[in-house]
Amino acid sequence: MAAAYQTGVSSSPTNLLQTLVTWLVAQGWTSDSSVSDGSGWRAHLHKSGVYVNLRAAANESIWPKTPGGGNWDAGAGYGIGLYLGDGYSGASGWSQQSGRPLRIDGSVSGCGMNLPSGSVAAYHFFDDGSDNITIVVERSPGIFAQMGWGLALANAGNPSSFPYFHASTSAYRNVFSGALSQNLGGINITCWPPMSHADVDLLTTIFPNPSEVHATCFAKVDATTWSGRWISDASRLNEGAGYTGRLLRCALKDNPAVPDSGPMDEGEFVNFKFVRGHAYQSAFTSPILLPLHVFCEMATARWARIGYPGAIFWSEGVGHGISAGEIKAVGGLNYMFFPKFAVRKAA
Repeated sequence: MAAAYQTGVSSSPTNLLQTLVTWLVAQGWTSDSSVSDGSGWRAHLHKSGVYVNLRAAANESIWPKTPGGGNWDAGAGYGIGLYLGDGYSGASGWSQQSGRPLRIDGSVSGCGMNLPSGSVAAYHFFDDGSDNITIVVERSPGIFAQMGWGLALANAGNPSSFPYFHASTSAYRNVFSGALSQNLGGINITCWPPMSHADVDLLTTIFPNPSEVHATCFAKVDATTWSGRWISDASRLNEGAGYTGRLLRCALKDNPAVPDSGPMDEGEFVNFKFVRGHAYQSAFTSPILLPLHVFCEMATARWARIGYPGAIFWSEGVGHGISAGEIKAVGGLNYMFFPKFAVRKAA
């Protein structure tokens, strides 16, 4: 399909999801189901063998612990949850679809956008023409949240297509609407860049240091690389962080709450550690765009680069001559800029 873009205002998470489904169908995605679920809405769509599963929450929890009972959510609230799979069954719940990422306890792992119960300042839907889907929501003036997915990471010599998905908050804070004692990207401050180590939480007596990074991005590698297929950017090897059995890492750790050493293995692969705070030009208004390279943990205790999302780039242009929502041409292509990242806008 041709590249596409749509913007507008939604009245609730359910209304936003319904609007998104209509737009996705116009982009060639097949709707398997789009129906009410609990007090919210669920939608399942597919294209080229990749299935996207979405759930709008309306004052409810949406990430069950199965087996075991209970929920991974920090509390009931509002938002849209996301994960990819490889099939759809109307007999299965939204979180039980085929091919879903599994935590090491067997329950579903995913991420999403935390949203207010009512209207948002604006939403932006992007399709770059190569089925890289990006959704950016200005949940309140100047505070952005994001989620998205694609059929394949931009290739790094992979033997097959590696689907991916990402969002600004983990399942733990996806729909949480209670009081916060810290700043969390995509909730009370603007979101961190997609596919980056972002969602730091659980500052408790159990984990007193800011080192609990919950999974907010996932990629599906081939079975030879890892038999479990789905890898995630959790910091700890436990189910609570969304760990799927094999780690994913990104070249960018932009959140200052994530330690410079320790759980995110930053010294073990090529990254942008020494570029942070300098990824802009002061003499020119032309922005710098850097790809968000993704790495997979290998059995040899090394990291292999597996590509990057083809329509999203890290940028520090906003605040340095560029405004949020501004469109600028770079290399003959148009990009819309948000705080901390830019999205290819080909339409």
